[in-house]
Parts: sequence; structure tokens; C-alpha cells
Amino acid sequence: MKRTPTRKHTKDQRVQRSNIRRAQASGKRRARAQSQKVAATGVADVPPSREETAVLPSAARRWFIGLTLAVAIAGVAIVALQHAPHWLSSSAQAQATADAGLLEATRAAAVATADANRVGIVSGHRGHDSGAVCDDGLTEAALNFTHATRVAEVLRAEGYIVDVLDEFDPRLRGYRARVLLSIHADSCARINDLATGFKVARAVHSRAPEAEDRLVACLTARYKARTGLRFHANTVTRDMTEYHAFGEIAPETPAAIIETGFMYLDRPLLEGRPEVVAQGITEGLLCFLRGEAP
Repeated sequence: MKRTPTRKHTKDQRVQRSNIRRAQASGKRRARAQSQKVAATGVADVPPSREETAVLPSAARRWFIGLTLAVAIAGVAIVALQHAPHWLSSSAQAQATADAGLLEATRAAAVATADANRVGIVSGHRGHDSGAVCDDGLTEAALNFTHATRVAEVLRAEGYIVDVLDEFDPRLRGYRARVLLSIHADSCARINDLATGFKVARAVHSRAPEAEDRLVACLTARYKARTGLRFHANTVTRDMTEYHAFGEIAPETPAAIIETGFMYLDRPLLEGRPEVVAQGITEGLLCFLRGEAP
């Protein structure tokens, strides 16, 4: 027997249908909203592609490379800072070496210029012994010093640098100058009437024979002309030709020794007219220094 729907049953059916319609309407609304969102943004809620998923690893690689470069640059900077003092020191040392070389060259040039204008005068026996002695006490050392200082005064007035040296002056070792002359006098003993005159000599084994021969010639000619004394060639001794200073001075320094006269017969000139003696010696040296003919 067919049952007749009750009022309650009919009401429940209507509620179910209403719920279904509302659910369908809600689904449609969500679908429309999703469609509108896609239309507005142009991006659908789809899973990321393989290319999109590769973005993060690429960024990571770029970050890693940038970090590596930064570390490398920092390392270079640290090394540079560590070695900067050394580099600066090397540069300063190189500059100091160059400056020292320039100063040395300047000094050498100045020394060479001074040596080219320098004259050495040895005051015979001074600082060592008296040399020859006369009966009244006149010594050769004193006489030689008088002549040496007068020669130095005249040469300085001519613009030369003059060193008056002792007999065994330590400056003689390696001495450099345009010329060196040792001034001496001969014996004060009464020998004979021939014991008068002067002598000039250079080293027997000369290291500059041509220059020293010209020096001897200049001194001989000019001293003879100024003093009137004769050249006493026969009494030149080994003490003159092997004079100690010849082996001490620099090889390039021409040198000679002069015996200005005999202290007995030539004393009036040697002691009484020392300015004439000094002038004769100076003229002989200037003859050599200026390259004049004897």
C-alpha cells in the first residue's frame, strides 16, 4: 500500500533541494570569482614551471659568485696593506740610493775640481827634525818653513788651494794635487868656494816622467833667473831622487824636490832675501801649472 507523504517529509525535501541550490550557487560564484581574477592578473594558479623553479638556484649562484669575488678583493686588499710598508720602504730606499749616488758624484766632482786647483808644499824637516844647523843655531827646518809659507801666500793670491805639509805629514799618503814640491836647503858647513847654488830633482823611477821633467825644467829656469844662483847639478843626491814622499803620494800627482841653496855661502840670499827665494820658486810652479815653456 502506497504511503501518502506526510507534511514533515515534504518539508524536508524542500530543505534539501534548497541546500543543493545554495551549494550550486556558491560554487558558481567561486568559479566566477576565479575567472575574474585570472582575467585581471593574467596569471592562473598553476604549478610553477621548470624554468620558474630554476630562478632560485640561479640567484644562489649569482650570490655565491659575488661573495667569492668580494672575498678575493678583500684578500688582495689585505695583502696590499701588509706589503705597502715594504713597497714604500723599497721606494724610499731606491730614492735614498739615487740621492746618495748623486751626492757622491757631486762630491767626487767637487774633489776633482779642488784637486785640479791644489798645490802641495812640503816644508822640509818640519815636524821631524831640524835638518842642517849653522853654528849660530839657524836651522834648515826654520829656513824651509819661511820659504814654504811665503810660496803658499803668493800661490793663494793667484787663486790656488795650497797645503803646507810637514816632512812626514800623514796627508802625504795618497795625496792628490796638480803638483807637489818639497822645499829644502843644503848644508851650512864651510865646504869650499864651489858650495853654492841650487838643485832640483824628481823621482829616479818617475811614474809621470814627462810631466815631472817639465816641472824640473820650469823650476830650474825660473829659480835661476830670479835668484841668480847657478844650478848645482853635480851634487844631486839619492836622498833627492829617492825622496820618501815620491812613493807616498798618488801616482797622478807630479812632484819634485828643491834645495834652495847652501846655507853657508848662500845664506845672505836664503835668510836675508826670503821673498826673492819664494818668488823664484813660485814662478817655477806657475810655469808648470800654466803650461808655459821653461
